[in-house]
Amino acid sequence: MNKFLVEVILPLWYRLCCISRVKNNILFIVVRGDKLSSDFVVIKRHLKKDEDLKKYKREYHYLTLGRGTRLKYLNRSFSLMPKLARAKYVFMSDGSNIVGALKLRKGTHLIQTWHGCGALKKFGKDTKDEKVYFGNEDIVTVSSKKVVSTFSKAMGIEENVVCPIGIPHTDMYYSKSFMNHCDELKKQLLGGRNKNIILYAPTFRGDISNPQDASGLNLDLMYKHLNEDYIVISKLHPLLRPVKKSYRHRDFYYDVGNVWSIEEALVVSDILITDYAAVIFDYTLLNKPIVLYAYDLEEYENKVGFYLDYTEEMPGGICNSTMGVIKEIKNGSHDVSKMRLFKEKYMDACDGNTTERLIKRIKAME
Repeated sequence: MNKFLVEVILPLWYRLCCISRVKNNILFIVVRGDKLSSDFVVIKRHLKKDEDLKKYKREYHYLTLGRGTRLKYLNRSFSLMPKLARAKYVFMSDGSNIVGALKLRKGTHLIQTWHGCGALKKFGKDTKDEKVYFGNEDIVTVSSKKVVSTFSKAMGIEENVVCPIGIPHTDMYYSKSFMNHCDELKKQLLGGRNKNIILYAPTFRGDISNPQDASGLNLDLMYKHLNEDYIVISKLHPLLRPVKKSYRHRDFYYDVGNVWSIEEALVVSDILITDYAAVIFDYTLLNKPIVLYAYDLEEYENKVGFYLDYTEEMPGGICNSTMGVIKEIKNGSHDVSKMRLFKEKYMDACDGNTTERLIKRIKAME
């Protein structure tokens, strides 16, 4: 969007909207995609149960960055301002140059429930991106004390704003009802077959206006070597459209991108294949094997960069070809101690009580 619109016109419209007083409204802003994030779903459930906050009016706004025409996005940006001006609590789970360019009014509190656990890929001020995405936050939730300074620097905010209380959606992995639900999904998918489920969930590549195809595995080769004991499901990044391909082995490969949440796919699967996606951190909570298909590791590290030593710290075997992935799966190597150390380092706050702690902090701001 035009810089003048973002930095001058929209902030001016926001100030005009601030003529009306702050109300007891809770606003959820969905920056990307067209549905509530898992973090928001979990938070919403807790808000409905809380005696003090359940009376607040809840509003939802979908900026849906990268979808539709520029004119429609501009309209969505302008229509956000009145909602933002009257909200007491605002939840986001991603950065936004639209919100970042504003100076939020006194009485409005912004809670950033960052969508990814840990800190793997560089972002924000640690990249060449000069846009302002952050700065209004009162609370930023992260998965461990280890990453507090990283988020503070990348977002350009004080460390005391970054709260190592966990990421809300990870509470789902400690929910008996959710785990039972996933067991049913697994039974339905397998249909009585005695096979293990491999999940392929690569990171987002490219940019929003020009996303790259991340479905790089040779599925014919995987079918040849793994079909007897495995099936493959894929869950691409929400901003990636499923590639229209006709796979011959329909009883081997399933695209669950529009059917399941990433949390459902992680729990249902027995093995995760990914590269640089934050789901790596989530999967350590489930204590299941990870295979890292990092075929462009050197290029990605030079272009994007990491906050950790990828080759030394990552809790899974690193492969640069489909055949390497197949061998890693067949070997069944799974370094339990390395995964435990990784989890303790980057996920120590994700214990199933994150959202409860977050609600207490929010109420303390009143």
